[in-house]
Amino acid sequence: MHPWSADALYAKAELYVQEMERTVAEDWRYGLWSALSLELLARAALASSSPVLLADSGNWRNTLYALGEKITTKKFSPVSVGTREVFARLTELVPEFTEEIAGFCTQHVDRRNAELHTGELVFSSIGTSGWLPKYYKACKVLLENMGKDLGDFVAEPKNAEELIESLADEAAKAVNKDINAHKTVWEGKSEPDREEAALQARTWATRHAGHRTFCPACASPALLQGTPTGAVSTDVDGDEVVQRQSMLPSSFECIACGLKISGYSKLLACGLGDSFTEKTVFTAAEFFELYTKDDVEEARQSGAEFEPDFNEY
Repeated sequence: MHPWSADALYAKAELYVQEMERTVAEDWRYGLWSALSLELLARAALASSSPVLLADSGNWRNTLYALGEKITTKKFSPVSVGTREVFARLTELVPEFTEEIAGFCTQHVDRRNAELHTGELVFSSIGTSGWLPKYYKACKVLLENMGKDLGDFVAEPKNAEELIESLADEAAKAVNKDINAHKTVWEGKSEPDREEAALQARTWATRHAGHRTFCPACASPALLQGTPTGAVSTDVDGDEVVQRQSMLPSSFECIACGLKISGYSKLLACGLGDSFTEKTVFTAAEFFELYTKDDVEEARQSGAEFEPDFNEY
């Protein structure tokens, strides 16, 4: 298989997106693998028209190489076009690959370059809400150009489609009006009432299961709930087994001001769309079922059960 062929590039893009999906969304490697897979998918889409489109014009032998011909010149190393040029060519060849999508792709690859070639911790400092929906949208356009769909490329196409739809959900943008209304009511309360409500919210958010965050209306501690997405990672740490899974935000609640938000698109619109991680800790004996069911049940009744933790930092 030719290294510049659409099939070879697509197969490698698949490997990279699988590595992405094995990583929890809050891990910096999640973003890095996404950027690597996006570039290869873009190159595969361009090569699906012709591998010649990947040939750098600085040396005519690059075109010959792209055609699969033997190169007889000594010390020749084939050179393909840069990634920015790949995106530029796609905007002309694929009408659905708009300037907006190309701009995101360029930005995401620039993040990858900064991650690999500078001391900047790019993917550790940004949440997924700012790039993941756009990533899936770009992938969908590129895949459709090759006669494929998201289900051929990602493990959870339904979640990916939901993220894409959130970009065009005009109704979700109205959530900011609801936030402002709750903020106005909150600011109209007396200082003692606000302090008491914030204290209750802090206690509630600590005791209840969920990912702790801050309310966009009153800045009190609040909770996000989510749905599982991606693979579960398992690590053994001494006599404990730790499992982590990425969670896609699905609902938000603040008991201080009463604000509730449901649906990913609305959460994305108000800055609460970043994925978070659910962590569950088991004893080695419990995880590997070294005890009988009766032993485990007795331990649970005595309060020894480990609860999920949604608040890794």
